[in-house]
Amino acid sequence: MDELTNLLDQLSSSKKLDRDRGLTAFLKWVESLDPVSFTSLTSILESEVDKVKKVTRSTELIDGDLIILASGKVIMLFLQSSSYKPKLLTKAYDSVLLLNFNHLTGYGCPSLEYRIFCEMVKDFCIASLTHTEYRVRIAAGECLGGLCMKFGSSIYVDIKDIILSGIRDNLERDMAKDESHNIYLEEAGQIDGNASPRTSTLMMAERMANFDEHTKKIFHDTAGWKNLETFMKCLQSVIDGCGVHFNKQINQELLDLIFTALTHTNRFVRETGYQVCGSLVSCNSQALGSEEKPDKLADSILIFGMQFAKHLASGLADNWSQVRLASSQATRQFLAALDAESMSQYMPLLLPRMCLNRYYVAEGVRIYSQETWRKMAGDDGKLLVQKYIKPTVEFYISQSEADNHAVREAACSCIAELGSKIDKECVRPYVPSLLGTLKVCFEDDSWPVRDAACMASGNFIYCFPEEAKPYLEQLKPLFFENLKDNIPSVRSGAAHSLANVTKVYENELAAELLKLIEDSLKAVENQKANTDKYGGLEKGPATYSVVKQARDNDADLHTNNTMYSCGSLAPKMGRGGSKDKGGCMHSTFRRQAEPWEVAEGCAHLMSELSVIQTLHQPISALLPLLAAAVSHREYTQHVVLLETLCKIVRYSNINIYLICMLSVGFDQNLNA
Repeated sequence: MDELTNLLDQLSSSKKLDRDRGLTAFLKWVESLDPVSFTSLTSILESEVDKVKKVTRSTELIDGDLIILASGKVIMLFLQSSSYKPKLLTKAYDSVLLLNFNHLTGYGCPSLEYRIFCEMVKDFCIASLTHTEYRVRIAAGECLGGLCMKFGSSIYVDIKDIILSGIRDNLERDMAKDESHNIYLEEAGQIDGNASPRTSTLMMAERMANFDEHTKKIFHDTAGWKNLETFMKCLQSVIDGCGVHFNKQINQELLDLIFTALTHTNRFVRETGYQVCGSLVSCNSQALGSEEKPDKLADSILIFGMQFAKHLASGLADNWSQVRLASSQATRQFLAALDAESMSQYMPLLLPRMCLNRYYVAEGVRIYSQETWRKMAGDDGKLLVQKYIKPTVEFYISQSEADNHAVREAACSCIAELGSKIDKECVRPYVPSLLGTLKVCFEDDSWPVRDAACMASGNFIYCFPEEAKPYLEQLKPLFFENLKDNIPSVRSGAAHSLANVTKVYENELAAELLKLIEDSLKAVENQKANTDKYGGLEKGPATYSVVKQARDNDADLHTNNTMYSCGSLAPKMGRGGSKDKGGCMHSTFRRQAEPWEVAEGCAHLMSELSVIQTLHQPISALLPLLAAAVSHREYTQHVVLLETLCKIVRYSNINIYLICMLSVGFDQNLNA
């Protein structure tokens, strides 16, 4: 039985990959055993068990029960061995074995030995729910879920009070009284450079005593929360194990406890809470496909559906991407458990949030939300938005005021979508409020928000010229500011938007734009020979679209200050329209535009305006100025302006004129 010995060596490896491979190989090996091999298997396993004296010898077993007990002894061997170390834990090992009980037995009623063993496993798992090692607590919960899959909701009834009290008792945190904190104090003298993650977290908590309230809040928002998360994971495993049979256990007391976790300050707890909600509503989804009557089995969603919907809506708008994703998954499962008639009552809450998350910056949330939208709406997406246009518009406007600049950007993109895809008569009553919202976003510190607001504004003015006319004078200078923005894509977007505006307000705007182009192209001759592209701002790409000042990496500026682990906690880019701001030119994160940048924006504008037939002649008259502008090579960024010109030659409607008028200029520049 050298093969079994090798498998046991793999299962106890210090490398997780080896343990996972060993688990898969062990299960396949057990399934392939013939009755003659059971004796050898038993003797080897029992000899290992006798070494640690944890599992008693059993002799009167039928073949199926023998395999189960042998598998169980492997579990107990690794979990109860005196030489056991947390790092050797195979996370899914015990639960997978239990999930395979049905396959392994092949017999009817389990034997007495089997039931005794499972009871022993249950007791051991309950005791392990408060283990100091996180991975042990997770494995214990998964093991209980495996027992529930085998025996049904009776296991949950037996352990319900333990799990729910574990959740309830850990909802609040007092670092001064935290038991784990006391453990740290006892072990403080033994800490070395290889401290465990748990010890490191506790060391951080100890140092927090000298931090301000804002720093403490960030710690509570992001650090592990004692045993609360793992008790929630345990509940989720139990629900998944019980499946459709858990429906009868859903009551207001249970939901109140879970909903409390959904509003918890800690984002890991909220994320796990939404995963539990997903498992709860999945029970009803399974019920609809079962042989039992769906109307009885789905009572929990029909009774508590509005409570679920309100909390799911909150999660879909959470500041943390991981929480949004967990809520998005639960929302899809929730809707899958409903028929079309029942679903309609929750659409005003859920549909606007699902729409916005299709544009959310986090790729996982965005792709999952797009797939959910296709599954739920099919080809009727436009009709659904039109049906619920009022709550959709209200939600988009509220999200344009969010602290998270990525949410504001998504809101602007969604508003632009309303103007371009939805029936105009449906959107028309909301145009003034939407344009007012876009005007505020136009002055945002975050350039992706400014860019999205600019594109949306140009599209709305083009689609609704009469309703937008009162806003033209307010928006026009903002378009001009974006046209000379420090970011190339913002300048290009502004040119496209101004062209849309000119199509409907040519008489009011064309002359002013032509004058702006002329003055900007002439100003390139005043460009300084060497320019620092971003002045006092940090060089290199901005993280989370948040630019930094040049000395932001100075160690003296960051010693003993708050450390941000991700974009959700990073300093927020200011919203437009703040009381302490005097307009878009007062932005903290924008410098005065260089002449070549303004000229480059105007070059894009010339290309965009060339689609308007009545402007062909005046645009052609400006081509010599453009040729003269690109002929200046005294500054480093002249190649950017030349690159833009090459793109214009390729895509412009008047490219033949450009080629003729600029041939000399190209020869001079390309041969330089």
